[in-house]
Amino acid sequence: MFGFKKRCNIAFIGNYLPRTCGIATFTRDLLVSVRKNLNSDSTVFAIAMDEEGKTYNYADEVLYSVGQNKLKDYIEAANIINTSNAQVVSIQHEFGIYGGWDGIYLLSMLSRINIPIVTTLHTVLLSPSPNQKKIITEIAQRSFKTVVMSRDSAQTLNRVYGVPEEKIEIIFHGTPDFISVDTSHFKKRFKLEGRKMILTFGLLSPSKGIETVIRALPPLTKDFPDITYVILGITHPNVLKEQGEKYREGLVRLVERLRLRPHVIFDDRFVKLEELYAWLQASDIYVTPYMNKDQSVSGTLSYAMGAGNAIISTPYRYAEEMLSEGRGVLFDFNDSEKLSAILRDLLSDANKLRSLQKKAYYFGKQMSWKKVSKRYVEVLERAASSKKPETATRARSAPIMRIPKFDLTHIKRLTDDTGIIQHCKFIVPDRSSGYCLDDNARALILCAWAAFLLGDEDAKALLPTYCAFVRHMQGKDGSFANFFSYRREIIDEKGSDDSNGRTVWALGYLSWRTRNETLRSFSREMMNNSFRMIPKLNLRGKAFSAIGLACYLRAFGGDERAIELLKNVSSDIAQAYAKSSEKNWQWFENILAYDNAVIPMSLFNAYGILKDESLLKIAEDSLSFLEQNIFRDGKLSIIGNRGWYVKGKESARFDQQPIDVAAVALAMQSAYRVTGDKEYINKMRTAFDWFLGDNDLGIPMFDTGSKGCSDGLMQGGASMNQGAESTISFLMALLAVLEEHEIESLE
Repeated sequence: MFGFKKRCNIAFIGNYLPRTCGIATFTRDLLVSVRKNLNSDSTVFAIAMDEEGKTYNYADEVLYSVGQNKLKDYIEAANIINTSNAQVVSIQHEFGIYGGWDGIYLLSMLSRINIPIVTTLHTVLLSPSPNQKKIITEIAQRSFKTVVMSRDSAQTLNRVYGVPEEKIEIIFHGTPDFISVDTSHFKKRFKLEGRKMILTFGLLSPSKGIETVIRALPPLTKDFPDITYVILGITHPNVLKEQGEKYREGLVRLVERLRLRPHVIFDDRFVKLEELYAWLQASDIYVTPYMNKDQSVSGTLSYAMGAGNAIISTPYRYAEEMLSEGRGVLFDFNDSEKLSAILRDLLSDANKLRSLQKKAYYFGKQMSWKKVSKRYVEVLERAASSKKPETATRARSAPIMRIPKFDLTHIKRLTDDTGIIQHCKFIVPDRSSGYCLDDNARALILCAWAAFLLGDEDAKALLPTYCAFVRHMQGKDGSFANFFSYRREIIDEKGSDDSNGRTVWALGYLSWRTRNETLRSFSREMMNNSFRMIPKLNLRGKAFSAIGLACYLRAFGGDERAIELLKNVSSDIAQAYAKSSEKNWQWFENILAYDNAVIPMSLFNAYGILKDESLLKIAEDSLSFLEQNIFRDGKLSIIGNRGWYVKGKESARFDQQPIDVAAVALAMQSAYRVTGDKEYINKMRTAFDWFLGDNDLGIPMFDTGSKGCSDGLMQGGASMNQGAESTISFLMALLAVLEEHEIESLE
């Protein structure tokens, strides 16, 4: 039996009183009730969520408050929890509480917490957006248990989100421990003696459907002159911010127009809990006329059941389950006429009204906080004592998912008989974006690698398409055009230095890795045609070319022209380093921008051929400098493209691009191949884990469904688009990990 004897230190995360919302009330009630069930040596504390632009005067149990849209606060909250004596975390989740797209910032906190987590879901959507589904799936995966408040929510979580049944706990929404269904004493308190009182409480918003109840009253007032409808609660803060009191004022006008002033009371306060309980116990009938069929939980309906109200409700999901077996009466959305008939029936028959109240009351007794908190203590203590890594929260710097299998499904989706299309709208190829040399060169490297390492048949089949594209884009002077429209027209006669250099890399890599002699001859011919344009390229163009030349020389080691060219290009890169580097800035230029790691990677590759120790020293020093600026707290945190990192200024955190992550993984592999230092392999794996969710937001970039990769990690979340560059980058990093794991297994 869990509870009462063991010490269990618990951290609670969610909105918290005095913030005016139902989640704040729930979190506070849960904390207080759980604390009563714990050993006296146990400690509990809360991390409270602040909505943007507001702060609150919290009680002493709140150790820290998180600004909704301040990512650094989420990281600090995780640090506070990790350095506290907490053994388990209880999180309250609802969309809208946390920052980022659909509250994705919560994952950043969860990915850093290194003790078990139990998450309570206050909303389980039947039809989530792809991002919402992804977030809930990740939360469930990182949680020891996921708590929901109804069987319907449990079934939805399993069926729609794929959460295993064994990870789901059903625990009712807690209610006060009401001790009586006698309303007379409480009616006297509110000067409503002798009146039949109908109540709706909660934060007002158009989704609450209050107007449906008001329209149901006129046919009743003649026969029941003592009928009174109390609308208790302030306007929802978000509605107030966007619309002001427009909704409430519309309800008041409706009351005036229907001449219901003697029968309707507006009490626009967020009342303290003790007064709320009194209002509930003063009520005869409770109505939840909510408009959202998908609503999976209602704290107000739960409270009304606990208080023993006769409950009438629209048929949203939670109400259908809670009010089944005669515990309440349902009516259709917006159906004032039906509601009026139900009210008439109950007000005319005291025995029927009393029977409905008792059924609600006796069912509601199992929802009292006293009983609900015992269930939570059981689950939380099991989580705290869990030793199984697959059920407890993963430690910091561990990937969220296992290494996936190599799969070219999304690459094939993007590729037609011309080449690979650049961009996607979500996972759908965007033909209007056309093709580019950059992506087809990347795809050529990818498929040559996969064919060599894995013998992948899809990769072998795709290789000729990418080779044909590259050949078509090469001009008479050996340089390459970059952009090609979907109408099969070259858009630019002269491509970028990057695209030209990357194509040299692709051709050199094909020369080295392919087992097909015809393709090797093809790549050798094209490489030789491109030699004359390589010296004209910029820094990154030369870096890409150096990698390609090194690969080429592994296949054709006696090519003196290629050796001389590699020496010259490497010398140019080394001179750029000598010109820009200093004690605290060991880099090749005065900015860390995109694809940074390919520059030291090029020197590691050049050293492997030329054995020039000066190149190795620059490669090691510059890669070490880059590491210092992109690894934080055991995670890879790539420099963002919203400003990059200019020497003397602050480094941009977002947007982070998969191409930069892949470059780091490949650079670490190259460093390991040259030095034999296995620490580089560890760093390569850390870089790859960025794709699996070990990143600043704690969300996987690889989509297990589409087999594609998100185009970028932005401050608000992951891009929903999955283009060619990002997916190829992920797959290349995956091949690097698979290749080195294979080598280690052979050792």
